[in-house]
Amino acid sequence: MSEESADKSASPALWRAFLLHAAVAGAFGLLTIFWSQPSVHVMSVAGGLYFLGLAVAVHLTERSLRAQDAVPLWLTRTVPVFLAVAGLLNLWVHSDRMFSGTGALALVLMGIVYLVVWGRNRGTHLAARDFLLTGTVSVLTGGLLPVFEALGAHALLGVAGGGAVITAVVLALAALSYRHDLSAAAGSATRTNPVN
Repeated sequence: MSEESADKSASPALWRAFLLHAAVAGAFGLLTIFWSQPSVHVMSVAGGLYFLGLAVAVHLTERSLRAQDAVPLWLTRTVPVFLAVAGLLNLWVHSDRMFSGTGALALVLMGIVYLVVWGRNRGTHLAARDFLLTGTVSVLTGGLLPVFEALGAHALLGVAGGGAVITAVVLALAALSYRHDLSAAAGSATRTNPVN
């Protein structure tokens, strides 16, 4: 992998978007772990806020990738809009079917877009492997939600929360790694070109 592609991948916009995504997913994942008997209302409100938070994080991620020409223009804005609509619908309608249906559609779509980003940039963009992992987890999580719909809020939150925790760990490690690389590159440039 070229040094140029590594520098592009470690842009401040990308690691900040990854860190926001990790924070949103981590908060939701922890809620699903520690709330032992969630009602459908808890699931819908928590899920709605989760999808809205993901919409912001994915929008920032796609904006960073667009600036690096790492994502096709026609793919941008699609996922954040679907996530925002899923979030608003879950805040409005509290039901297992709404959560599993909108969550499945939004998460599978997000996963497919991330897999397209991976396929388009593998071998040339350092973040490609992170998009492979998060895209796969997102598709699997979204695909499993309708399967567990009949088991109620606890099972649905368990599935969604499990995917969120895995995503949070992957993206937090990636964000911190990119931030470190960016700081090291800036320090190296300062030592190479000292200010007189």
